[in-house]
Amino acid sequence: MYPRYSRSGHLVYVTRDRTLMAVPFDQSSMKITGEPIMVSQGVRLGLLGSADLAVSATGTLVYATGAGEGKWEMVWVTRDGKTQPLDPDWSGASLGMPAISSDGKRVALARSAATEPLNIWIKQLDKGPAVKLTLDGRRNAYPQWTPDGRSLTFSSDRVDGIFRLWIKRADGSAQALVPIRENRNVFGPSWSPDGRWLVFQTATSESGAGDIMGVQPGLDSTPVPLVASRFSESSPALSPDGHWLAYTSNETGDFEIYVVPFPNTRAAKWAISTNGGTEPLWSHRGSELFYRDSAENLVAVELRTKPTFSVVRTTALFPAGGFGASRSGRSYSVAPNDMRFLMTRPLESNAPDKLIVVENWFEELKSTSGSRR
Repeated sequence: MYPRYSRSGHLVYVTRDRTLMAVPFDQSSMKITGEPIMVSQGVRLGLLGSADLAVSATGTLVYATGAGEGKWEMVWVTRDGKTQPLDPDWSGASLGMPAISSDGKRVALARSAATEPLNIWIKQLDKGPAVKLTLDGRRNAYPQWTPDGRSLTFSSDRVDGIFRLWIKRADGSAQALVPIRENRNVFGPSWSPDGRWLVFQTATSESGAGDIMGVQPGLDSTPVPLVASRFSESSPALSPDGHWLAYTSNETGDFEIYVVPFPNTRAAKWAISTNGGTEPLWSHRGSELFYRDSAENLVAVELRTKPTFSVVRTTALFPAGGFGASRSGRSYSVAPNDMRFLMTRPLESNAPDKLIVVENWFEELKSTSGSRR
């Protein structure tokens, strides 16, 4: 689970029993070239198998150990980093992937209790009631509102264990499988403002290493590749006007943020981040793009789209390392006025036991690999 490519020439990943592993990997052929090596045990796991894990380009390894149990809460975070709990009486063993409705009155999110599967909930903002939207499947995740605000699209493994896209009315009255001819696990649905396009990503851990696909429901059920390569592309985010697609790719060896025109994604491409980037999310005005950088800051990029697309200014808003994060999806949402963010954070009892920092890890990895030959 949670694979990362390391510049040492390895894939670093965490197993279900919370063991941190590294395996030699040839990025040009996209093939494993050696035996896996155990790095450590007891790594902390989060929502959908995510892990508190990072590897720098210079060889520093950072990971958190802990039981991965406890509770998470939702908090509002202003642009200068000030926090306020959403509802102190509402939390979950797993809590994340919030999506605020366009009117700002509701939030859809993935939540589980200690003995319950992961389900989609809809909560009235701020201290209003919450209702469980999904009742089937072991894992339901990545909710996204439809443009009319009446329904939610989400990923679910309810039929055959494969994550497929479903759509359900927010009042719970009806649900249906989105007709898409795709045999891979799919996540991260994002609708164009006119409702004509549904954009999503395939799993980064499967064949193809993660692609961004699009389909026009009602016209065709066969997805077309929007951004697909031998690298890992994820976290698609469509701009409010539907003209631009932001996403994450590791084509340089590090995950960075890129923007392409939509739907003609091959016409041009702009690099947005230069110091690592994940979880792109557009402001409602469309003049800013938010993301996390490699230093765990939440960053705001001011953009100009006319007469040509350009980056005007990049500003680190606040440190976001203490909040929930996701490599292949979004873990936060932005309010309609673009002045604050809805994020998750662990309650005090859920704090990691230790934060482990290993410097010169590439050299240690070479030594370990050599001793096994």
